[in-house]
Amino acid sequence: MHDFDVILAGGGLANCLIADRLAVARPDLKVVVVEAGDHLGGDHTWSFHATDVTPDQDAWLRPMARAVWDGQEVRFPSYRRHLSTGYRTIVSSSLNERVSAAGPHVMLSTRVASMDGTGVVLEGGREIKAPCVIDGRGLSGMPGLSIGYQKFFGLEVELDAPHGLAHPILMDTTVDQIDGYRFLYCLPYTPTSLLVEDTYYSDGPEVDTDVLGRRVMDYIAAQGWSVARVTREERGVLPVVLDGSLAMVWPEDVTGSAARSGMRSGLFHQTTGYSLPFAARAADRIASLGELNSASVSGALRKLAQGAWERQVYFRLLNRFLFIASQGAERRRIFERFYRLPQSLIERFYAADLKTRDKLRIVFGRPPVSLTRALGAIPPTAAAPRAQGRLPGVS
Repeated sequence: MHDFDVILAGGGLANCLIADRLAVARPDLKVVVVEAGDHLGGDHTWSFHATDVTPDQDAWLRPMARAVWDGQEVRFPSYRRHLSTGYRTIVSSSLNERVSAAGPHVMLSTRVASMDGTGVVLEGGREIKAPCVIDGRGLSGMPGLSIGYQKFFGLEVELDAPHGLAHPILMDTTVDQIDGYRFLYCLPYTPTSLLVEDTYYSDGPEVDTDVLGRRVMDYIAAQGWSVARVTREERGVLPVVLDGSLAMVWPEDVTGSAARSGMRSGLFHQTTGYSLPFAARAADRIASLGELNSASVSGALRKLAQGAWERQVYFRLLNRFLFIASQGAERRRIFERFYRLPQSLIERFYAADLKTRDKLRIVFGRPPVSLTRALGAIPPTAAAPRAQGRLPGVS
């Protein structure tokens, strides 16, 4: 006897999108989302480019968005560039509202003690059963995987006067280069409110919120903006994969285990950390399956994850150039050179869909790093940082 048809363990982005997709595609199914927090989605911001997803996926996701823009900007010491690529942002509160209204049963403030492919045992001993169990509780340990880190701390603020930004600033690198490659990221939600994040491609995962908070406020002041109040804080650490296999994230052939979703399944962009486009594809794939059980979903999502992992071998090479071959300000010059490339190539980069000619174009010409050090970064190196346990803020 089953309590539900589908159990989604964890109320993060991927499982929320799965629940929303199933509510429309398979309204006959009894779905439950089990979340340890007091609302779905945690406290996160997820963004994506319009070209990262299909037109149908964009139409599905746009109503969930906190904001939708028709362009974006980057800033480097030598130039500024506007790109006409659309950009969208979804926040936890809108995700929670959307999924809560979609119809799945939701169990909040409920922790999972253990699970397998047939059900979940909750803290306290209660057991719930379903033929399909999907574990989306975020990225856990990754033994053997070589990684760097993208880490950030942001403040959402209400200003005393309009900020004047019409589009997001995806990278403002005209700041001191501290702790690796550093840039500020700005999302203008209304004429007087915006999210400002201090972001680093760093060798270490440490986030000192006091220090980074002061740097954010210093940046805001340098733009001539005056803060009326801080409405929200956000921090996170994302993996930048240098070398390793999917099996280090999602072990193969674990008979009888639950399926995996989101970052826990290895479905994310290994340079940028963007996970929403991958989560949307996974939700579409699950909704298209005939029979939903842990084995069929696990097989479908692992195949999706393996394909994504294999297609990103070039991105892992670029990541080694960034973290191992480059030194000091060279990291900024890598991105400064990259953003001079054609917009269509930049769009394919973010979509993790580079063509062979794109890969040659990115490295062709005079590289901003030493050729000797770049060649030395090609094989895995013992000096590469190693993942240590769970990464905070990854879901």
